[in-house]
This record gives sequence, structure tokens and C-alpha cells, in this order.
Amino acid sequence: MIRLRPLALSLLCLSLVSNKARAEGDTNVQAQPNAVGNSSIINQNMNINNGMTGKQQFGNLVCSQPTMAVTPFYTGNDAQGEETYSINEGWGVQMSFMIPLGGSNQTCEDLAKVKLDLAKEELSKQVHDKQLVRVLKCSQLHASGYMINPKSPYANLCSDVINIRAYVKANPSLFVNPSPPSLKP
Repeated sequence: MIRLRPLALSLLCLSLVSNKARAEGDTNVQAQPNAVGNSSIINQNMNINNGMTGKQQFGNLVCSQPTMAVTPFYTGNDAQGEETYSINEGWGVQMSFMIPLGGSNQTCEDLAKVKLDLAKEELSKQVHDKQLVRVLKCSQLHASGYMINPKSPYANLCSDVINIRAYVKANPSLFVNPSPPSLKP
């Protein structure tokens, strides 16, 4: 047997004993169908072009930078029916400014300067290494009794690499010992 709660049971009893409702006045009602044809198109467009702030990365450290983005856009459609043709076009430009939250980017600027200095040092080292290898190879070429043909486009490659003994022999006046310093006060 189903147990009903006292409030639900009371409502059920009241609905069984209530009187019927009767309409008053003229109750002769006829259905009058009504149809309305409407057509409307609402063309709404919203462009939200979310971008990211510019990033600078130095190893594991990533620094956000202020960014300005300019985004042109075009939206359009052509609608063609049997007897109609319509064009809807939308043109525009969206401009956004993105500024990272937080303090200044001084740490990133300092780190960028350090990285730039290191990169310049590395480049300088590579240039010096290249020149030392050139001198070494040219001296090996000369020691083995070879030279680059003077008419070759690479003739100047070893032109500044000279033998010390040959240079001293060709320029003895540069290597004359001056008189020894006097020991007199």
C-alpha cells in the first residue's frame, strides 16, 4: 500500500469534493485561426581577436612585453533567391593594446643586455679563432713550400702571413739594438 503524506492526502481529498466550474455568459466560442507571415534577418557580428603579448625568452626565463595589435577584418555574404539578390558586407579594423601586469621589465632588460654582451663576445671569439686558423694553415702552406697563385681571387688570403726570419732579414734597421742603457746616474 502506498503511503501518502498528510498534506498530499488533504489536497487529494479536496480536489475530489470540489464543485465543477461553469462558464458564465455567452459560451458560444468559434475558433478563428490567424496566421501572420513575418521575415526578418538580424545580422550581428562581433570580432574578438584575442592575441598574446610579445614574449622574449632567455633560456628558462620568459618575459612578456607590451604589444599593440592591428587586425583588419572583412565579413560578408551574398544571398541569391529566385528573384532577389542581396550583398551584406562588413569591413573594419580592430586595434588592441596588451600590457603585461606586474612590475617593470627591468630584469628582462638587464638580462637582454647580458645576453647581447655574451653574444658579441662569442662572435668576437669566433672571428679571432677563424683568423688564427687562417694564419696556422697559411704558415703550414708556406713551410711545405707552397703558396697561393698571385692571380687567384684567394691570393690575398695568406698575403699578410710572413716568416719572421725573412721579415727580420728584410728589415734589419727595425731590429738594431740601441746602445745599452748607461749605468751612470
